[in-house]
Formats: sequence, structure tokens, C-alpha cells
Amino acid sequence: MTHRFPIEKAQVSELLPHGPPAMLVDRVLSFDGKATHAQVHISPEWDVFRGHFPDRPILPGVLMIEMVAQTGALIGVLGGMVKDDAFLAFTGIDKARFRRPVVPGETLDLHAELIDVRRNIYRFKGRAECNGVRALSVEFLASPLTYDL
Repeated sequence: MTHRFPIEKAQVSELLPHGPPAMLVDRVLSFDGKATHAQVHISPEWDVFRGHFPDRPILPGVLMIEMVAQTGALIGVLGGMVKDDAFLAFTGIDKARFRRPVVPGETLDLHAELIDVRRNIYRFKGRAECNGVRALSVEFLASPLTYDL
């Protein structure tokens, strides 16, 4: 299947098995067969900001990691590596480093690159950036799971 870029949120939600509020990718800007560049606008309306440091809200790091992981999962889908009856699920997170806080109103550029595939385990590296400044770097693993669990 050939896609035209950018792929907006409505089409992204057809590619990933997530629904609101867990769908954390707003658009996919590019895919080259091995790497994906996506974006998400960090809405001040998200419920998480009512409780995550309400006097100075910042995006929880775990959500940034999930955003980058969803960007990585898109590599498997867009590249045709994941069958229609399966999805890529996290199996490990390594070397997560948070470089700067991300606040409501910012837009995150999400980057993921497929490094290796061995025995059905996909190894990725990823990063999240705001205005060209790195907010997160991470390596992670994912493996296909079928929907009939």
C-alpha cells in the first residue's frame, strides 16, 4: 500500500490499534522504509496536565516514550512487516534519557528508526524534539502480537 505524506490523525488511527486517549501521534510526515518522522501537538486540554505538576504542567516521560514507540510501530505497518491480524507491542525499553521538559502548547517531532530484526524482535532507536532541541532519546524493542490473544 502506498501512502501520501503527511498522513493525518484520522488515517494514523486506521494504521495503529490505539484509540483515544491512547492514540498519541497526530501526523506522519515521512517514512523511508527504515525510519519514520511524526508529530504530535501537546494540547493544554489533556487530562494528564490537571495532575502532573498542575502549577507547572509538564508532559510525563512515559507518554513521550509511548509517542516514539507508536512512531516506531508505524515503520512495521507502513513497511508491510506486520500482518493485518497483528500489531507491534513493546517488549523492552533501554537507554531512555530525558533532556528537557515538554510543556502544553508545544509540538513534538517524533523520530524512530528500525535498527535490527532478529527472531521476530524489532529493535528501534528513537528521539523526540521540540524546535530542534532533543527532549528524549530512547532505544526500545517490540514484537508482533496477534489480536486473538
